Amino acid sequence: MELPELTPLPRPPLFKTRIASGLVVLIPLVITVAVIRFLFDFTSGILLPIIDPALADWPALARAALSLVILLVIVYFLGALAANIVGRRVLGLGESVVLRLPFVKSVYSVSKQVVAAFQGEGARAFKAVVFVEFPQPGMRAVGFVTSEITRKDGSVWNTVFVPTTPNPTTGFLQLIPRDSLEQTDYSVEDGIKMVMSLGVLVPE
Repeated sequence: MELPELTPLPRPPLFKTRIASGLVVLIPLVITVAVIRFLFDFTSGILLPIIDPALADWPALARAALSLVILLVIVYFLGALAANIVGRRVLGLGESVVLRLPFVKSVYSVSKQVVAAFQGEGARAFKAVVFVEFPQPGMRAVGFVTSEITRKDGSVWNTVFVPTTPNPTTGFLQLIPRDSLEQTDYSVEDGIKMVMSLGVLVPE
C-alpha cells in the first residue's frame, strides 16, 4: 500500500538547528563522562580506604589520580586477558560462577548481551535495518532484523527489534512476515546513529 504524499515541512529556525546539533555533540560526551565518573567513584570507594593510610602525606588530588591510574590499569589488564586464550578461559570460569547466582545472573547476562549487540562483532546480531509499520497503520518505525523463522506453512517471518529513542537498549520485539518489511540500504551503524540522534543524523 502506497503512502499518501506529504507536504514538506518548513525548515526549522537556525536557532533550533544549532540547538539540535549541539545536543548531538553534548549527549555522547555527557554519557561518556557519566560512565567514567561512575567507574571512578566505584574504584575510589574500594581503593581509597586502602591507599589513604599508606599515602596519608599525599594531597587528596594525587591520591584520587592514583586511583584513576589503577582503574585504567585494571581495565587494560582485563582487555589483555580477554584477548588471550588462557585469559578467556579464566574469565569464562569466573563468568560461570556469576551465572549461577540468582538475580545476579539475570542482570549480568542481559547487560552483557546489550553491550555485545552494539559493539564489535556483536553488532552482527543485527542483520539489517528495515522500516516496520509501527505503532499503528500508516506509520513507520526503524527496526533491526535479528533472525529469520520458517513456519510450518512455509512462510518466512523475521524477528525485528524496534528500539526506543534515544536509548536503543530498550524497545519492542516483533515477529513480522518478511514480505511486510520495508527494506533499506542503511547500515546497522547508520540505523543506530539515527535512533540515538532522535532522527537528526539521517543517512542520505
